[in-house]
Amino acid sequence: MCETVSRMSDVMRVSVAPGNTDRIEALVETPTGDLRIVTESNYTLDRTLTPWLPPAMAAAMRSGWDLELNGPVDAAAVTGAERAGDVIVGWYPSRYSAITISGSPDPSNRPQTGGVGCFFSGGVDSFYSTITQLDRITHLVFVHGFDIHIDNDDLAERALTAVREAAAELGKPLIEVRTTIRSALGEPLGIPWDYLYHGPSLAHVGLALSSHLSTVIIPSSKTYEQLEPWGSHPDLDPLWSSRTVEFEHHELEADRFAKIRRISTSETAMKHLRVCWENRQSAYNCGRCYKCIRTQVGLMVAGGASAMLPSSVNPNDVRELVLTRELERRRLREWIHALREAGISDPALEKAIKSAVRRSYFWRLRYMRAAATRYLRQQRP
Repeated sequence: MCETVSRMSDVMRVSVAPGNTDRIEALVETPTGDLRIVTESNYTLDRTLTPWLPPAMAAAMRSGWDLELNGPVDAAAVTGAERAGDVIVGWYPSRYSAITISGSPDPSNRPQTGGVGCFFSGGVDSFYSTITQLDRITHLVFVHGFDIHIDNDDLAERALTAVREAAAELGKPLIEVRTTIRSALGEPLGIPWDYLYHGPSLAHVGLALSSHLSTVIIPSSKTYEQLEPWGSHPDLDPLWSSRTVEFEHHELEADRFAKIRRISTSETAMKHLRVCWENRQSAYNCGRCYKCIRTQVGLMVAGGASAMLPSSVNPNDVRELVLTRELERRRLREWIHALREAGISDPALEKAIKSAVRRSYFWRLRYMRAAATRYLRQQRP
């Protein structure tokens, strides 16, 4: 572990504040100001600096600051984090910088617990991993503060009620976590959630639960063919492991339609499915966004239905989709192929999908122009 201390102006310092075993708090001192992050749970949490390493390192790399951890941290976690840093710089060489990490090795020799946890949001990926790995899993883990904003207590309570019921039906205890890691650290420092920060934030939660879990499953949202630089990735997730917690990036073989086909046979999944991240008017599932419609099409292909989504797809909603990424356009084209493969003839829906793909090129151009304008403004003295 590197012990070199950089200049004061170039260092992010992280300290653990006193607290209870079910609530951990970190003070992050940066050259631009101090930040305070809180994570709490209905289970006991690791009070060392180890859980704070992944999100703090990603934040420091974004700003080009070296990282100083004022307390004990797992040496294996530091070694893995340094390798993770190489991956991140390789992906985004112009946006993230190589940094040094300093701190004191954690002298404790805690044994692994044997517990196997799986992150469980109630979405397609987490239901699929849970159902297919149910015999291994000892705990499900729900986090408030990631896809549901920390200030949205109403939606969080409804989602929590649903995952509690689902976990009970599946026969697994639910670990409930509430954290400000995204709102109090990632957002103030401008770290993109999808392209990087959600992976280190998931690692934070998994490491914090080291007293209960020795293996943590992170459900994949992509297949091998769809892999791209992303916050949760098979080349990145395992590198956040420590001596006591090992991360698994689960299931890259099954595509979205295969996953939906599998979970469509689960009464529990169809009763509690939550796929929406836009949450318009704090809706559990808005039924109109890209993810909601994608899941509805998948259920049509699978011959299934969820009580939490509209029973049919509105072509007008499909036509109005705003797509800015090529991957989303490819997936819409896959919808047409999947519908035809399933013997479903819906000319209005096919026409709407093709219209959305054509319009997406306009939205992509508009998005790129806006991004270029923001960049030029940032370059002005």
